[in-house]
Amino acid sequence: MRRILASALLVFFAAIGVSGARAASEYPSQPIHLVVAYPPGTATDLAARQIVPKLAQLLGTEVIVDNRGGAGGIVGTQAVARAAPDGYTLLFATGQTQAINLSLYAHLPYDPVKDFTPVARVAQTPMVLVVPPSLGVHSVDELITLAKSKPGTLNFASSGAGSSAHLSGALLGSEAGLSITHTPYTSAAQAFSDLMNGDVSLMFYPYLPLSPLIQAGKLVPLATTAAERPTYLQKVPTMTEAGFKDFLVVPWFGIYGPAGLPKPIVDKIAAAVDQTLKDPDTQKRLLAVGTDPDFGGPDTLAQFTRDEIARYRKFVALSGAKVE
Repeated sequence: MRRILASALLVFFAAIGVSGARAASEYPSQPIHLVVAYPPGTATDLAARQIVPKLAQLLGTEVIVDNRGGAGGIVGTQAVARAAPDGYTLLFATGQTQAINLSLYAHLPYDPVKDFTPVARVAQTPMVLVVPPSLGVHSVDELITLAKSKPGTLNFASSGAGSSAHLSGALLGSEAGLSITHTPYTSAAQAFSDLMNGDVSLMFYPYLPLSPLIQAGKLVPLATTAAERPTYLQKVPTMTEAGFKDFLVVPWFGIYGPAGLPKPIVDKIAAAVDQTLKDPDTQKRLLAVGTDPDFGGPDTLAQFTRDEIARYRKFVALSGAKVE
């Protein structure tokens, strides 16, 4: 009886292997929807669109950027979690959707680990700390000195409670021992306007939307939040170089499928993403929108996701942000 059972199991697993191999060889046979859980024109949307041309070429099918914005990335993310695990609906996810939201929302309608299959880490886009010229500071040290000389008078803008901009400002206040007030905005354009006018003292934000204002001298960059200086801001120090050892708040992008996505399909997509990010033209396209290529395979992304969830749990607690 044991031999019969063992033989049956061998046949079963062999059948699964053949089925998975066949699925990978036939995949893709139709267009792939790459869901972006944010509106067109956002940093996430722009990053996704830079990899799509080469990715589509390598996979041999159309890759459609499918914008499904709403509720801090929840709408589009949840849609992918509920999709069929066939490789034709993928999520171009962010650190917000896969790491921060779990600690931010009291009732998140998806589990960023259990409900998804990690496919590939794609890129990161460092934040930039900027201030208006009227503030009269040109380094992080000078900013801290000013803030301490006028406790409670400086404020920082963000794109909303629990956003990377909010967490960065809260972390600066905590690490430097500053009393600075959080001022959330629903419009980045309004935040930039108030910042240039001096109504807001400082802000952390991705480089691309800030670049015209920085280049025009309307905002002063003091530091970036990555581990190393990005190629497009080589003259600007990192927060680590400014004396903040653990100050790493770097929005990132990764591709995930629904839970249960077959491994052969996962491996096929991941290999195509790897080749895409090695393509010189794609690299230039990403750097042009303030995004650094940063590939990691399925296992790397799985561990990275768990690590980021734990790391951002501390930052969200520190900020006091909570969304019901």
